[in-house]
Amino acid sequence: MTERIFISLIAGKMAVSKDGQLLGPIEDIVIDTSTGLVKYLILGTSTKKAEMVDDIGRAVIPVRKMQLDRDHVIVSR
Repeated sequence: MTERIFISLIAGKMAVSKDGQLLGPIEDIVIDTSTGLVKYLILGTSTKKAEMVDDIGRAVIPVRKMQLDRDHVIVSR
């Protein structure tokens, strides 16, 4: 069985960079409806470290760039 992570464990967690800089809370999650896979995390705030932003300026983080620890979502470059 593949590893499972529940959305309730991610939503609201604080995203931080690998060097510990706070990026903002996870506000939303984008799912690809054709595959059913989670594609992106949307931060509740904009950030200068984001490579992508949505149409209202929130940071968009590809799920492949995240790791979870007990308290945070860690975002790699």
